[in-house]
Amino acid sequence: MALLLGTVAGLTIPNIALAQDSTAGATAAETGLSDIIVTARKREENLQSTPLSVSALSGDALDKAGIDEFYEIAGRIPGFTINPDNVTEPNIFLRGIGTDIESAASSAAIGFFLNDVYLPRAQGTAIELVDMDRVEIVRGPQGTLYGKNVVGGAINYVTRKPTQEFRAGGQVGFGNYDSFELKAHAGGGLADGLSGSIAAVSRRHDGYAFNTFTGNDIEDLNSFGILGQLRYQPNEDLDILLTGDLTRRRGTGRWVDIQIPSDHNIPFVNPDPRRGPNNIDGRQDADLGGVHLTVDYNFGPGTLTSITAYREGTFAAVNNDAGSFIDFTKLIYGPDGRIDFGAIDRDAFNDDYYINDKDEKSKSFSQEFRFRTDFDGAFNLLAGLYYQHETVDRVEHATYIFVDYFAQGEEIAGTRLKSDTYAAFIEGTYDFTETLGLTAGIRYTKDEKKFSVYRETIGDFLGAEFEDENGNFTRAFSASDKRSWDAWTPSVNLHWQATEDAYLYGLVSKGYKSGGWNGENATNPGEARLSYDPEYAWNYEIGAKTTWLDNRLRFNITGFWTEYTDLQTQQFVIFDPNLPADNVIANAGEARVKGIELETAVVPFPGVTLFANYTYMDAKITGDLISTELAYDPGCFCSVPIPTNLKGNRLRRSPENAFSVGLDAAIPVSDRFDVILNADYSWTDDFYFDNENSERLHQDSVGVLNAAIGFATTDRRWEFTIWGKNLTDNLYETGKSDVIGSVLVSYAPPRTYGATLKWKY
Repeated sequence: MALLLGTVAGLTIPNIALAQDSTAGATAAETGLSDIIVTARKREENLQSTPLSVSALSGDALDKAGIDEFYEIAGRIPGFTINPDNVTEPNIFLRGIGTDIESAASSAAIGFFLNDVYLPRAQGTAIELVDMDRVEIVRGPQGTLYGKNVVGGAINYVTRKPTQEFRAGGQVGFGNYDSFELKAHAGGGLADGLSGSIAAVSRRHDGYAFNTFTGNDIEDLNSFGILGQLRYQPNEDLDILLTGDLTRRRGTGRWVDIQIPSDHNIPFVNPDPRRGPNNIDGRQDADLGGVHLTVDYNFGPGTLTSITAYREGTFAAVNNDAGSFIDFTKLIYGPDGRIDFGAIDRDAFNDDYYINDKDEKSKSFSQEFRFRTDFDGAFNLLAGLYYQHETVDRVEHATYIFVDYFAQGEEIAGTRLKSDTYAAFIEGTYDFTETLGLTAGIRYTKDEKKFSVYRETIGDFLGAEFEDENGNFTRAFSASDKRSWDAWTPSVNLHWQATEDAYLYGLVSKGYKSGGWNGENATNPGEARLSYDPEYAWNYEIGAKTTWLDNRLRFNITGFWTEYTDLQTQQFVIFDPNLPADNVIANAGEARVKGIELETAVVPFPGVTLFANYTYMDAKITGDLISTELAYDPGCFCSVPIPTNLKGNRLRRSPENAFSVGLDAAIPVSDRFDVILNADYSWTDDFYFDNENSERLHQDSVGVLNAAIGFATTDRRWEFTIWGKNLTDNLYETGKSDVIGSVLVSYAPPRTYGATLKWKY
């Protein structure tokens, strides 16, 4: 919730300044920057007078930039990082806070919502962005108004609602990597008081990497999405909206490259980071969708809102996380059918072969009731009740070979979560004067979770041997547990419209994320039932939103300070020097993130909008967090695990500086045509992929340039553009891990380019 307001206004793209204008590009510029309407506080408000840090990207802005997936939005927003490598659990960090916890029992640090409906698990990043009116990014803890408490921020997808006015449009695009995209939408009146809309998208591209062993592309994509809406408005007081959406994604796995090899793996480094042999192509599949019914009834003193929703999601990810190739024809097997490690030349094989097969299914039902007053007087109220039931079934099956550890085997972790969330919230606003007001609210949330796990090992143990309830050796065990957590999360917001063009606010808010279990990595039932604690955050923020030069210049600044307690984090810990590191979830005692965010947008002359945004962030671990690493001990002539306190380290995925600049221009060349130009450049400072701040897991600063140029009719009925993304073809990492001495990485997409033809009525 904290960030300077409008990193939004041009944040990702300068078009944001023109977000509400549906006519020619010069029209909005002639009158200055357009107003941006958001619903981040569950009511329609002008962004420049909303006492929150919100970014809002219009649907038109997304189309102009050719943004099809959420990771493209995040990549253009200063301070936002995302690793989309795993479709089941992408790593998302905003202002230094996020989650990389791979567990059915974990809760999201950043919540995704579609028309106020919470999107469970990975649905928020996998969903196709179909017929969007806007995407709102609300920074910081959201402890009062949102259906699921999140400590890092909220992403709101808001669709274009049907009206009686007819609208239609479509676009077709082609590009390198044999990419193809087709979009279409239509909507309008169906009967008296009844309107509807439907929109669909189909897109594909070949892989950005190539598997020389199978002869197939890696990281390709075939995706389809559809959104249908029916809206019934029999009178001015009743508004009923039924929404249904479906997304289907199919693709091969993520490419993993050995960026820094161990001594053992030096012969197996690929000369080309995007090309080489791998035993499998892998896959990244997702099927998700839902049905939502929203009813708004205005009965005089206010509006009663009911939101009923059901959602499902199925995800499958298969990947060789070691990025390796094993020639199985050269292996020698013993009488028991297992590899005879003593009979082979281990130097002839990559030291790590790890096929990770993850399947996950989630179902959720949610119900929210809200009541909002619309009095003309000094006081107004927003109150509500919320309930969500969710089930998650997850199976992770790993097949591995570690030649240096003489280990060959399989591990299975089947986990199931049933959770119920109950919440009640109330928020009131009192205007002391016409310009000075105070908003205060509080939410009570209770999370009840039931967790069960089944663990089995076939062959050699990857970590410590399993034990049963009595401490005896076993090949398999199961365990279950249930717990509940609750929290009161208040917020207080003082806001002042100092002048017609200057809005100031100060905010204090609290956020909460429920606890969970380490069961998927446990080696005995007791460990599986050991839970980690909830995470809490206090956020302090001040901001100023200003406009100048007859609304042709917008300048906003926000300062924030967020204190985290029991920060949930996942890291590799070495318990036994003779075994690979274990991946465990722990609570860091305390963490602190402070920073400043600036945003500006300007219309220097009609038809041209420029923008620049900057984020400074200082994110550190301020409490105790113990990690272990191997160190040589001359007393035993061996390596032993040494504990290290990470207090004072930078939080992972937290660049200190980041900025974005760009322009959006529509220049008339005749009475019928404009030349259109859209460009943005985003730069992100260096950061670490781990809390240990290992130089091996350090990412250098990187800049990414995107641009499009073309022609459009002055009424914008037709538009043709030639576009390019990552035009300088930067090779930079989205994921990075250090495994048995080798640094394994995945990369962002390379340079892509193409042409798009658009039409709208």
